[in-house]
Amino acid sequence: MVGDDRDERTWVVFELTYAGEGLAAEGLLEEHLRNYFSKDTQIFVPYLTYTYGGQTSVFNAMEGYCFVESGVEEDTLYIRAASESPFLKKVFSSGGYRSYPALLTVPDSNVQELQKRLDDMIAVEIEDGMEVEVRKGICQGLAGTVLSLSEDTAHVLITLRTLRTIRAFPRFALLPKDKLP
Repeated sequence: MVGDDRDERTWVVFELTYAGEGLAAEGLLEEHLRNYFSKDTQIFVPYLTYTYGGQTSVFNAMEGYCFVESGVEEDTLYIRAASESPFLKKVFSSGGYRSYPALLTVPDSNVQELQKRLDDMIAVEIEDGMEVEVRKGICQGLAGTVLSLSEDTAHVLITLRTLRTIRAFPRFALLPKDKLP
């Protein structure tokens, strides 16, 4: 049996205040949102900030917004977050039953596209000799040094206590190691 579209993950969209955009650029907005949502709720802030070689770079795939997985929390938590947080301007909703707003959501494919766009922006920044951290896949969290680059791949020397290995990773799966925060 094939599930219908309603079974797919969707995301609630929040518009950020100017201060929220600043917090997102600092890499601290997700931590702030954890005050309202459980640790298991997926949050996507389409910003990434890192410092490498004394220069700070900020990337954003969609300025002024963030996304929280829908359906895993009570709707009132999304409304409460938007009304209480100084970093959230509003949650996208429409008039609902008895003046209770109905949350508007976007499909998972839209958020995945934003994640891919952010990954592509970061992949361009990876350079030979750069210290990187693997941020996706089974080696997530390991650090190493970029030895060589091709168009889509980086060869990274990973040194563990008892092992030294060179692994090829997609460039989008790497992040310069001295990222913020």
